[in-house]
Order: sequence, then C-alpha cells, then structure tokens
Amino acid sequence: MNDMSRKFQLLIVLGLIMAGISCNRTHKKSEAKPQKDQHEINMENDRRLEGDHVLSPEELPVLTPEQKQHYIDESKKIAKGAFDIFSSHLTRLFKENHPAEALEYCHANALRITDSLSEAYGVKIKRTSYRLRNPKNKPNAQEEKVMEIYRQQILSNLTPKPYMHYDEEGYPHVYLPIIVQEKCLMCHGDPNKDIPEPIMNKLTELYPSDKAIFFNKGDLRGIWSIRFPRNVKNVKESNQK
Repeated sequence: MNDMSRKFQLLIVLGLIMAGISCNRTHKKSEAKPQKDQHEINMENDRRLEGDHVLSPEELPVLTPEQKQHYIDESKKIAKGAFDIFSSHLTRLFKENHPAEALEYCHANALRITDSLSEAYGVKIKRTSYRLRNPKNKPNAQEEKVMEIYRQQILSNLTPKPYMHYDEEGYPHVYLPIIVQEKCLMCHGDPNKDIPEPIMNKLTELYPSDKAIFFNKGDLRGIWSIRFPRNVKNVKESNQK
C-alpha cells in the first residue's frame, strides 16, 4: 500500500471518528432538559401565585383562579372595614372642629384597631408605607418591593392592582394599594399649603420623626398588607362569620 492510499484511509477513519463525536454531542443535547427558573415556572401555568422568593414552590398548595380571587375579595372587605372605622371617627371629629382630638384618636387607636380586626378575621393585617408616620409600621423587604412596583405603575399612569403571592413562610399574602385622596392632604400634604398650622403642630408633637407629609393627590400613600392562614378552608370560614 503506497503512502497516498494510507493517507486516504487515515482521512476516512478520522472523518468517521469526528462524525461519531458530533452525533454523540447532538444526542446528549437533545436529552438534556432545560433548567427553568421560578419565573418561568410561574408563567408556564396559573397553578401557583407569583412568589419567586419561596424556596420550595412545589410544596405550596395549588389554587384555582376562583380561590385566588376569593383571597383578594376578602382582603378588600377587610381593608374597607378598617378604613370605615378610621374614617367615621376622624370625619366626625374634623367636622366638629376637633382636629387635635382626631390625630390623638388615630395615634392611640390605629394599631389597636388593626390588631382587633386581625383577630376577628383570623388574618394578620398591617398598614405600612415607604414614608412612615409611625415607625412601628415599618415595611419588610417584600412590602418595600411591592410599594416600589406600585409607585412605578403610578408614574407610568397605570392603576395599581391588588397583588397576591406566597410569602417566604408559605402563607398566602395580599397587598392592596392605598392612594392619596384630596381629603388626605389635610394631614399628609404640603405643610406650606395643605396642612393647617394647628394640625401640623399636633403632628410634630405626636410623631417627632414623621415622614408622611408632602404627598400629592394620586400618590401612593402605602399599602394594606394582609397575610392569610395556609389553609384556604380557614379563609372561607372567616368569610362566613
């Protein structure tokens, strides 16, 4: 066999080897399953709520759209109940020209009222903000994230919607935006034009580190943060009380 034949045979063998390696790689690629991040899992179907910070989402209960809507509807009812309690007392006191008493009422009873409603509904209710009046209402990291999303939506002329997810402990959690209304400016607006001097003086007395001023109508004041029990049945039962 001459050198030319040997070279030709060697090229054929090398070609077969390379073809085998290429086929093997292609086969391995076809067998490999793409890794999905939590966002892709949540978007793939509507079986679970958004909650990419949950460590083991596979262990969370599967909720139907109707069950998720039930949580949101229940949250709206709870928030409205709390707002009505605050509003009725504050409106009456302001109409009777007792703004200082109105502020004192809010200062003394706000947390007590939310705690009482939490117990009545079997949930955990919290009002919080990115600009606090009462430091005891300080937001956690997830609440800060939700408020930032809401603020960006408002800046983009979008209407913030109730947001629901599983929190880091696996509890169903609903957030509702609180939007500044015209009547809110008397206590949360610009001290130079919206807040009367007697009210501003009382706010300074009750809340020395107050940051809940200089809001404009339509701004995000904060959120209702409502955590439900893990068991959907418990929520349905609370709705029937």
